[in-house]
Amino acid sequence: MPPFDPLLFFAAFGAGLSLILAAIIARDFFHTLTARLFILLLVAANVHLFHPWLPQAWHGYSFVVQSASPALFWMCCRLTFVAPDEPRRLLWGLAFYSFLGPLLYLLTGTPDGLHLLLKGIPQWLEYLLILAGLWEVISNWNNDLVEARRRLRGGVMLAMGLAVGWGIFSFNMRIGDSTSRYLALDVSMLILAWLLMQGRSELWRLLPQPAPAAADNNMDHEPAFTTLALSQQSCEELQMLQELMNQGFYRRENLTLAILAQELGIPEYRLRATINKALNYNNFNEYINELRIGEAADRLLNEAETPITNIALDVGYRTMSSFNRAFRKIHHSTPSDYREHRGQPPHNG
Repeated sequence: MPPFDPLLFFAAFGAGLSLILAAIIARDFFHTLTARLFILLLVAANVHLFHPWLPQAWHGYSFVVQSASPALFWMCCRLTFVAPDEPRRLLWGLAFYSFLGPLLYLLTGTPDGLHLLLKGIPQWLEYLLILAGLWEVISNWNNDLVEARRRLRGGVMLAMGLAVGWGIFSFNMRIGDSTSRYLALDVSMLILAWLLMQGRSELWRLLPQPAPAAADNNMDHEPAFTTLALSQQSCEELQMLQELMNQGFYRRENLTLAILAQELGIPEYRLRATINKALNYNNFNEYINELRIGEAADRLLNEAETPITNIALDVGYRTMSSFNRAFRKIHHSTPSDYREHRGQPPHNG
């Protein structure tokens, strides 16, 4: 009987878990880009698990596949938590460079003159991408107004980030051993499996959510079915929120849910639930953008002499690029076209 090999046991255990995860995700969510990238991340994890048993001639390509893990992790975090119209061009470029550089280095015969450019710098980029992925999770976590989905997404990304981070960090820095890296991956996959079974339908961004009803600056008329569904306390908090927003508090730059909750004297979790259930918003930024763009659209039509830049700054945007993205997302038009055509979409041809 061959001696017990703990590494092989952990590798086989992790592979079994990842196959289950990949099968569930592929069956239910494969049409989403995030799910496909996550499956590729699982593939990279399995290449890492079985690297010691691969033929020596394959080891170079195995390392290239493993080097893609931080980039895939960041991409998953970015697509899950960040609005698709917020650019991350530099990070997208660095993500592809982090694994295409080592691949090119391998294909060109590992020349010494290109080691720093194609191998050294991409290796340091792996740490940057892992930290950037965790930052996407942490910085955008509170913008999600659906409590269960926040917990699921945060748990999934943080579990995977810690596993990927420890694997890369411990290997490159020669800290820890293979057993610790394998164990970290297996624990991460156990957490992922548990979370996936707890609420699969809320884990991924499936299809674009139906656009909430356009927010009116005068929000005194709430739908009856919404108000009736709220408790007396929630109704009072909703009224406080409406009164504050009618005063133009949404114009404040860098407004966050925490700042708004503090201003109202309401716990964040209750304010999050009120905006989600009473006003039918799934994301805090969408709620604020609706209010800001609603005022901006009115002023574009009623203040023909006011420069668009002034209007954008007045309603709370720091840059024209962010204002234009938010305006186009809601009205499917640029602010200048909206003003020129009096709020009507231009006719083609």
